[in-house]
Amino acid sequence: MAKRLFGASFDKSQIINPNLFSENKPFYYDLGLSDSNKFYKRLFLVVPLLAFCVISYGLGIGLPETADMGTSYIKDIWQGAHYFQWLKIPIILFIIIWSLLIILNIFPKRNFMIQRVFGIMSLLIMMVMSFLAFMPMLLGITLGAIGWLGFSVICLYGFVFFVNTVQSSVKKIKQELYGEVIEEKTPLVAKIWPRLKQFWLVLLVIIVINILIFRIGMWGSFSIWSFVCLFAGPIYFGILTLFICGPMKLYISTFYFAKYSEQYRILWRVTDEKWYGKRKAKKLAKKQLKQEKRGK
Repeated sequence: MAKRLFGASFDKSQIINPNLFSENKPFYYDLGLSDSNKFYKRLFLVVPLLAFCVISYGLGIGLPETADMGTSYIKDIWQGAHYFQWLKIPIILFIIIWSLLIILNIFPKRNFMIQRVFGIMSLLIMMVMSFLAFMPMLLGITLGAIGWLGFSVICLYGFVFFVNTVQSSVKKIKQELYGEVIEEKTPLVAKIWPRLKQFWLVLLVIIVINILIFRIGMWGSFSIWSFVCLFAGPIYFGILTLFICGPMKLYISTFYFAKYSEQYRILWRVTDEKWYGKRKAKKLAKKQLKQEKRGK
């Protein structure tokens, strides 16, 4: 039987789910203000919301629209960002979705599990929005620096590296959940990546020669900044991989926490006040007291 990433039992899921109410929980399981049961702390999230939305709009929309203006000596390189104007609608859409989530997150939830899920969803959408917003600045100047030929090579390597790392991270988590996991088939990307690593130096030399001599798929005059800016692409894919694969265990553990929330509440001996909040905990206490009086 195949070992599915989201098919583990409650007992197995405990391996990657530390007690979220413990002071000794790993720091990377802490969502900060997002899953706080205090209203004023969640309200404070509006401040970074406004700041991040402005930054995302400026980088993802403002930069591509103004990339071909000015007289900078690296103007030709910045023009690469102009090709990412298609990101305008997706970025605006994610800004709206993230803003709604943050606003909804301010209001009290039925229990801590729902609050936690809201916090994770807000984190994921913020990360997707940041990846889109940084595309014009990082991938755009890579395109402007080395042209379509070099840009295609870097995107190929970056995408394969990203997918391979995601698959490796998933495999490690499955091994942690189930023990030894034997894959029936080796993923295609896992076969391609070792081959690509063998030829990276050759392709780098071709990119450098193209910048210096042939300039296939490039525009503007030669600039020494092309050799500096070509690293912006690898940096982008490095950031993308780090922020998706790094907290992957957090995302998956949250799924299991939501799936087995009642079992975890009992296992961790969570008080009604921490699980439901002070107001609802008082109502439950009064209701329980009335039931006890009736029983007598």
